Amino acid sequence: MSKFRAVAIGLIATNFISTMGMAKDAMLTTFIEPSHVVAANLQLGWAEAVRQASNGEMNIEVFTGGALLPAGGTMSGVADGVAQIGMLPAAYSPSELPVANAVGDLGFRKPDPYVLSFAFTDFMMNEEVGYNDWRKNGVIFGAGFSTPEYYYICNKDVGTLAEMQGKRVRLPGLGWARFGQHIGLVPVALPASEIYIGFERGALDCVSIDASALISGPTILELTKSVVMLPTMPGYSSAGLFYNPTWWKSLTNEERRLLLDQTAGAMARTQIAYDAVAADGLKQAKDRGIKLNEPDEALKKALADWVADGVGGMAELARNQHGIEDPEALFALFETYVQKWDGLVQGLDRKDEAAVTALLKTNLFDQIDEATYGME
Repeated sequence: MSKFRAVAIGLIATNFISTMGMAKDAMLTTFIEPSHVVAANLQLGWAEAVRQASNGEMNIEVFTGGALLPAGGTMSGVADGVAQIGMLPAAYSPSELPVANAVGDLGFRKPDPYVLSFAFTDFMMNEEVGYNDWRKNGVIFGAGFSTPEYYYICNKDVGTLAEMQGKRVRLPGLGWARFGQHIGLVPVALPASEIYIGFERGALDCVSIDASALISGPTILELTKSVVMLPTMPGYSSAGLFYNPTWWKSLTNEERRLLLDQTAGAMARTQIAYDAVAADGLKQAKDRGIKLNEPDEALKKALADWVADGVGGMAELARNQHGIEDPEALFALFETYVQKWDGLVQGLDRKDEAAVTALLKTNLFDQIDEATYGME
């Protein structure tokens, strides 16, 4: 971090602290923009819901777009108290978050965003191995989220395994990258902020991403020729909210309960909004004559075989890269949460915010003891 940036952050923090009415007030830092689904619902929307539910007694100021802390410095910044709340994809800190990264590819086995979002949150809050993955870094896990399923969005008309081979594709890492290389894609390293220009200039043929990117984020609808409707894993191994322990402990039981209750609603709104934006992206694509290509049998079989054969060496990576001594035991433990939530969402109206919120409250957040959680 540059000296100038460190001074600037210090001034922001000092100014905020000097104007705080009570210690229960807080700063939330996120590197994503305010229009992003997660920022709008799980951070800005949550902060507003907390303010209203507390009758204005709890005020959380949200700094978006990395205005307070960059992505890479978020976890340490929250641990140090520069901010009291933050968000971070686990993939941004592979060394610090080995468990979250090790289970980050299990979504290929069950690519359901609601199941994975809720299972990951449950696992990180209630399993010691998950909870300590974050706690040893000086923060307390508070909420997860999931993107919709990833497809291949292309500026060419493709849909078969043969047509995909040799295509230059922006792959986001983890299993997406391993599977892409397995089927003969050419990986292109490019930050998400440069996807549009990569399409525009022909540096990319496709991008592995969820359909919301057609009309938000990269917003590549006008450059798209086809979407290969092969549902691969959504992105779910992230903390949408985590807390500074000193601040968390300074709250009363009633205040911690209020945060937990409002988190259930914010997570529900986030998943519903993500679904809606992705569906709207696909609808707009279809209306513009963009081809929504079903993958051929060869491409579907390639994915199914790759998943069945250990998700591209997922256990070996967990052992060798993340230091997990018994990856299969960890995977089996995480799978119990996936199975739990897979059963719970059966018959759920995924557009009904009250129903999704109630499901999360009853089966997760109501069971968290606000008097003991994060208080060690």
